[in-house]
Amino acid sequence: MRSWMELRELLKKVVLLGDGGVGKTSLIARYVVNKFDDKYIATIGTKVSRKDIQLIKPDLIVNLRMMIWDVLGQKEYSKIRTASLSGAQGVILVGDLSRMETVQSLEDFWLKEVQAVVGRVPTVIVGNKVDLAAKDSMAATVLDSMGQKLGYPTFLASAKTGDNVEPIFRALGEMMVSDLVPVQIKGPEKQLQTLADVVDFIIHDFCAQYGDLEKAMLIIQHQFEEAGVDIRKPQKESVLEALEGLAKAEELSLTKTVAMVNLEERQKLVVLAKG
Repeated sequence: MRSWMELRELLKKVVLLGDGGVGKTSLIARYVVNKFDDKYIATIGTKVSRKDIQLIKPDLIVNLRMMIWDVLGQKEYSKIRTASLSGAQGVILVGDLSRMETVQSLEDFWLKEVQAVVGRVPTVIVGNKVDLAAKDSMAATVLDSMGQKLGYPTFLASAKTGDNVEPIFRALGEMMVSDLVPVQIKGPEKQLQTLADVVDFIIHDFCAQYGDLEKAMLIIQHQFEEAGVDIRKPQKESVLEALEGLAKAEELSLTKTVAMVNLEERQKLVVLAKG
């Protein structure tokens, strides 16, 4: 029996799509921070949140970092939608069970958008607001039939009560890593040891989460210069100062919660690094 399992770290882009007001933002809020806001706020363009989950497979542990994109539901904003959907590796289609037209719109409009931009990717169909509609309602029946026809898992959920919210994202996570198999048996990868290793990791991590490599590198360059970081011979004090600046940038591009989590994790790596 092996004394260890292979560990894989993955970053995946997940996009939530559906008509305006179906509860995409509330589902994300319930899942990411376990809070529900019943004040409807129209998403301006896109908003990105982060959630880490761990998936266990035979001889393999997958630490999956989901970058969850909440995309504007108004259909007339096609350019924003296409840009946000580009590169998606998983999709959650959301309909409002109390409004049949939003359920029908999933197949008539949103699924076609997905197929046109990214093709067939792991997809889950969700009927939100089950607290307002019976599980055997016409909308729920149509949703279930749609899922069976397309071969996609379907969930009836409530962002308000939290019912079935976590299983939606976990099911999609499982689908996105379903093709993974343990690679050739090897020992654990080299851990981050020196401060240079840590700085290299932080730069890569910031760029991956920011989503725009060119802008991300400009932000890093600015913050490193402001903090006096010498990339050739980094010092912990200056790197820690630069992390504060990166966190402020992430508050704008991601969320304050994600920025604070990232800041704490990166600070720990710097403090524990050698040199």
